[in-house]
Amino acid sequence: ATMEWEAAGSTILEVVPPTLDSGLEGLYSRISRVRRLVSDGDFDAVNIPEIHDEENRNDQGIRTRQYSPRMQPRELGRRIQDELGLPVIINHVVSFKPIGALMDWIRETVAGYGIRNIVLVGAPHERKPWPGPPVPEANAAIRTEFGKESLKIGNICIPGREGSPIPESVRMEQKALSGADFFTTQIIYDPTEIIELRHQMVREASPARYCPILVSLCPVRRHRNLAFLRYLGVKIPDALEQELHALGEPECLERSLEILRSIQSDLIEAQGDPADVAPLGWNIAPVGQIPTASIRDLMARLSGSVRS
Repeated sequence: ATMEWEAAGSTILEVVPPTLDSGLEGLYSRISRVRRLVSDGDFDAVNIPEIHDEENRNDQGIRTRQYSPRMQPRELGRRIQDELGLPVIINHVVSFKPIGALMDWIRETVAGYGIRNIVLVGAPHERKPWPGPPVPEANAAIRTEFGKESLKIGNICIPGREGSPIPESVRMEQKALSGADFFTTQIIYDPTEIIELRHQMVREASPARYCPILVSLCPVRRHRNLAFLRYLGVKIPDALEQELHALGEPECLERSLEILRSIQSDLIEAQGDPADVAPLGWNIAPVGQIPTASIRDLMARLSGSVRS
């Protein structure tokens, strides 16, 4: 049975694959955590990122632990679909392999793993040439073989992309025209860039405005987690940095949940007419050992907007 998932207005839970070192125990504890989190019906799907050692290195960021290889997202995804009956979205970096190998991988993922939602991710950086295609080219190649009924293609949206000569609205238009069905954003702590991006897409009548955007929200357990988020390329506003720096762990987490709630209500307030632009969805991305109870607490605070 195929599991249908609609991106528009949906709420998804991001789950990082366990390390290979953690073995079956790591896998089972990951699945049981997901089971606990999805049991209240807060989430429509599970979103699994692909973690590589050479994530965007940002000069202000710090990797807190040594990198260790992780289970493939599609392996974990198949388990989650089979055991929990929830649709899965997996992420895959397209720059590492030539297009032929990428297409083989996609066919295998759809046919062999039963996964029907794949977010295609671009090169970690532009400092060297990569063997794989740019994202729009990957979208187009996949689209010629898989219709929207058999595979939904997601791409990444980086609302305030640093140092890019091409505006994000233009990148998104190229991606939408080449086959993207939806976008997930990088983790954000400032709603204004997304609001501005969406206004711009409506003004330009961009075809991308009808692609749902899932906004990534991440609680912060302690101030030092911000360094790792920076390492992943997340932009942290100075005011947020200073505010969280002054707080101990329980207060930091509590305050971050409050901040996410207010970011979400700002975004919903500025959402615009559904005739002009697809409704926002939410990717809840608890990076850094966020307790299950806190994610539940966050979902309760967001519930007015998420489930209305």
